[in-house]
Amino acid sequence: MGTARKARELPETGRTVITIPNTKVEMEGLTPPHDLAPKERPYRFPADQVQDVAMALRLGMNVMLTGPTGCGKTSLPVALASVLGRPLVRFNCDGETRVSNLRGMMKPAAVDGVLSLIFSAGDLAIAMREGYWVVLDEIDAALPSVLFVLQPVLEENRRSLHLPETGETVQAAADFAIFGTGNTVGYRASARARHAGTQMLNTAFLDRFGMVIDCQYPDRLEEIERVKVNVPDCPEEFVDGVCRVASELRQDEHFRTDFSTRRCVQWARLIQAYEGDVLRAAELAVVRKLENATDAKVAREVIRRIFGYEGDR
Repeated sequence: MGTARKARELPETGRTVITIPNTKVEMEGLTPPHDLAPKERPYRFPADQVQDVAMALRLGMNVMLTGPTGCGKTSLPVALASVLGRPLVRFNCDGETRVSNLRGMMKPAAVDGVLSLIFSAGDLAIAMREGYWVVLDEIDAALPSVLFVLQPVLEENRRSLHLPETGETVQAAADFAIFGTGNTVGYRASARARHAGTQMLNTAFLDRFGMVIDCQYPDRLEEIERVKVNVPDCPEEFVDGVCRVASELRQDEHFRTDFSTRRCVQWARLIQAYEGDVLRAAELAVVRKLENATDAKVAREVIRRIFGYEGDR
């Protein structure tokens, strides 16, 4: 993945204007990259989605990224942060995420030889003070108590977080940005049925996200390019076949399971590792993950037909 990290220096600011790969979008990055910036990994940036994120950041809007599993919702802000060198903190909003993880808590500590309770700020409070990017993963699976605490944090132009233990109210630094991801956005009943633990997000909470980006699976030609970026040494005929299978299964009314781009990448890696053994790789990366016997039967039939194994028993 080539990056134009030295596109244009901004004197005496510690920043660089960086052209995002495969797009015409320029964004300010840090020089040198922050210690908490994600490490760069192979990624193909969707141009329109990068443009939307850049606009949201310029306007100070929170961004919600929604779509099926493995379509790149979380990867987009993480990849942008890595290229721009920006610090990023990620929260998985499951049932184990507590308010204390965000705000902080009192912890025992020795002060002048005396054991005392000292307040330790949570990761969200630190991120707000320091101007980090925050990704709230699977936000539609968060506990109501967590969503309640997030409401003032999501108030555009006046983001704040009250810490009852100290009486302090943390005001977000200028560079602070917040992204939420979810499979359902809280209101897609059919999608919620396939993602256990998600809940309805009320309108007041959703309205705190100024922009919602719909991250769906790419078309076949774009998906081929995304898989090739991640598995560049896999022969193209195999990558093409993998993406044909994914495209066909997503449209098959008898196949009820999501088929993610992530799964395509995993399958292609195993095809390469097993020196072209498509069926063995498919069993390991695809078939054994399927929800029921019908899906497995349909998947095997499509895989064998597309890769030319129909007559091979």
